[in-house]
Amino acid sequence: MGVRKRLSKKKDGGGETAIAASSVPAHDELLTGRTPDGKAFAVPKTRDMLQSLFNPVTPKTTFDIITLVTLSTHMVVALVLPLATRRAVLMAGFAFWRLCYNGGLGWILNWQSSRHGLVALFKRNGWLDPNRGGRVYTWLRSELEAKMGPGYSFESVPIEFNVWLLYRQLVDLVLLNDFATYFFLCSCYLGSANDTEPWHAFLRIAGGLTLLAFNLWVKVDAHRVVKDYAWYWGDFFFLVEQSLTFDGVFEMAPHPMYSIGYAGYYGGSLITGSYTIFYASLAAHMLQFLFLSLVENPHIEKTYERPPLAIQVIQKSRIRRMSAPMSDISDSARDTTASVGDACKVSIRERPTSLWHPELIVFKNFDLLRASDVLILLLLVYSVGVPLCFWWAFGHSQMVFVYSAAQCIIWVLFRTL
Repeated sequence: MGVRKRLSKKKDGGGETAIAASSVPAHDELLTGRTPDGKAFAVPKTRDMLQSLFNPVTPKTTFDIITLVTLSTHMVVALVLPLATRRAVLMAGFAFWRLCYNGGLGWILNWQSSRHGLVALFKRNGWLDPNRGGRVYTWLRSELEAKMGPGYSFESVPIEFNVWLLYRQLVDLVLLNDFATYFFLCSCYLGSANDTEPWHAFLRIAGGLTLLAFNLWVKVDAHRVVKDYAWYWGDFFFLVEQSLTFDGVFEMAPHPMYSIGYAGYYGGSLITGSYTIFYASLAAHMLQFLFLSLVENPHIEKTYERPPLAIQVIQKSRIRRMSAPMSDISDSARDTTASVGDACKVSIRERPTSLWHPELIVFKNFDLLRASDVLILLLLVYSVGVPLCFWWAFGHSQMVFVYSAAQCIIWVLFRTL
């Protein structure tokens, strides 16, 4: 479900071939998809997941029924079982569905990205082939046609698109259950906080609701921009010919679906006032970043152009200068010497500091003559040393709390105003 900010990949002829998150075309305009073997096709429009799942009029597929049954099971657990039991069951359920998301779906995507494994599995077994698939083919085709509606033609799209549609239904099953178990788990921990003052509870709940509302806006705005193609990792199966345009939430943070898009976890932690919920939320968020690092980023770098490293830019610049024609250099030996000397100085300045001085790791490689190291030392003294001095001088932690709160307010106001 995560959105990936892509770099356009240019053809040899200069045109753009692919993209992911992008502006939405007009309603009557279909995207053009392209399979890994170069076959082009019109990408059919997909139905909204919530409407197709919860609208009683919409035909339900087998995957939809399984999803609704599992969601109902979590609800029954949250309403019927004793408090201690339902906490344990829902915590185990949340851990299971979160691992299914980051571990299971991540493994499938990585397999598909590296070897086109999921599509190859369907091709090898003929599950979407009318001559070899038999009952499996008939069942899967009926599932897809019921899910997509009358505007969808099974034969007019390649197998990559149909496999992606089946993968989407697996994603819906996992993600909805992941959300449901977390929601019901939070409901089991309501009232866990021991607020000493009523205004403490008010601020805590108000902050949590604000984070939940912000999280909802991030998800809705991200889906407005990327639509189902990037929302369901479509570029692991096929590419679409569309140029990149980012706006809204994508202007706020990198990878917003995986960073600020999980603010609701911390909103739930504030509302419940439970450290159990907080640590579960933190662990789930860290798993999401692992998913980004191990699954999505490698696919992005393989599929789209990777921005060059700074050292690569410097090396190319040096090669261009060295290969410049001699006529560009002054005829005078004095001018030549000066030009070479200036070029050497520029070359040295362009090199990253890490080429001649190792980077600071905690306090290892600390250098008093390097401005950034001195700044870090001053920040440590200011943020840690001064509060410790207050603690030593006054003998209690109240002054440390007042000092820290005052500093927090001052610097927030300074940054804002």
